[in-house]
Amino acid sequence: MKKFICQSGTLLILASVIAAPSFAEDQWFSPTGKHLTGDWGGLRSDLAQQGYVFSLDYSSMVASNVAGGYDRNKTLRYSDQYTFGTKLDLEKIAGIPHAEFVFSLNDRNGRDLTADRIQDPRVPVIGSGVQSNYGRGQTWHIGQLWYRQQWLDNKLDVKLGRMPIGEDFDNSGCFFQNLSLCGSLAGHGSGVWYNAPVSQWGARIRLNIDKSYYAQVGAFLHNPSYLTRRGSFKMNLSGRTGNMYVGELGYLSQLGVNKLPGSYKIGGWYNTVDAADVLKDDDGNDYVTSHKSARMHDGRYGGYLYLLQQVTMVGDNKNRGLSLFVHLAANDKDTSTMDYQTQVGAIFKGPFASRPNDFVGLGASKMHVNSRLAHRAELVNSSKGISDYDDPAYQPVRGAEYAAELHYSAAITPWFTVRPNIQWLAHPGGVREVKDAWVLGAQTTLSF
Repeated sequence: MKKFICQSGTLLILASVIAAPSFAEDQWFSPTGKHLTGDWGGLRSDLAQQGYVFSLDYSSMVASNVAGGYDRNKTLRYSDQYTFGTKLDLEKIAGIPHAEFVFSLNDRNGRDLTADRIQDPRVPVIGSGVQSNYGRGQTWHIGQLWYRQQWLDNKLDVKLGRMPIGEDFDNSGCFFQNLSLCGSLAGHGSGVWYNAPVSQWGARIRLNIDKSYYAQVGAFLHNPSYLTRRGSFKMNLSGRTGNMYVGELGYLSQLGVNKLPGSYKIGGWYNTVDAADVLKDDDGNDYVTSHKSARMHDGRYGGYLYLLQQVTMVGDNKNRGLSLFVHLAANDKDTSTMDYQTQVGAIFKGPFASRPNDFVGLGASKMHVNSRLAHRAELVNSSKGISDYDDPAYQPVRGAEYAAELHYSAAITPWFTVRPNIQWLAHPGGVREVKDAWVLGAQTTLSF
């Protein structure tokens, strides 16, 4: 809480500075510059021209439960993420055509309102956290450490090194604070697909067939030890348990006479790590009642579909207008916690002529817990002779959770954005006995 108050005070100071007379773009706190710290007296631009780009980005999220949820005791939670980045243009630096090297570190801090108040603590959070920059350990991670090379007039694009799988595959960006509407859906319920800030050693090969169509494949070493701070900084392969393979086909559309942009993606993945069946033993019986070990499967698999299309524009300005999206991800029912997830929503950029970089976002999601997992919980309760939800030993039977978010993203300056939002969660954690929750939140981003 003290940290949140400190950050709030900082934002008030920034707001007062922004309201002051304009400074040149190379000065700190310039209302028109790209970075809070300016151009460093021209040094930043000089370095970029030589091929060296450095960045420091900050994102904070606050969330408060105003109604409903498992624990009605109202509170506020704060989480943040710092990202330190370096991008090297190797053509400028070393004369290697169409090559670059990227390195980044992520530092996450704070607490999560979802686990603290919204969900029944007897079940894990299933991918709809109300603070999307929380998770995977509130600690440091190597987010990127990769080399990229393009050939054949950029038709062949190869990337090697440490990277999050969702950086290239099922990448839908993150325009919402609720995690169920942010980032790769395949990384939410599979248990083996790791989104940022976690990276894995791997390679991605992309073929840009033309300006509209592409195909790409990726192979990654699956290493759960990288989820920890100590493991994330390992440069060796100790802890590796298998491989992850991903494929994706994409189409970049230009709709109608105005050629409004869109993105259409379909993909699938396979992980080679042995996985336990969520319900059955080797004989095909429920292992809760047979008391035998779970059947082991030779891997897991899943797929996804993503559609994003701008459908309107304001006047002759394509940078303002309405975009619609649909997103679906499915996992195999034998091993997954969530067998499918869906998203739908709309984003309107430039709602006012005087605010061309602001946008309004409205999204809704459904996270469906595997029905075989729900049946297992019923068997566990029956074996214990428990039917009362309020019994501490009762294992909640989960179905589907629904979430929705409405926000306004205000670009105060090119380097300072504030995004207040309201979120609604029905059956939090997929548990019908938990009252629908309402959450007020706000996201702040700064580019130093």
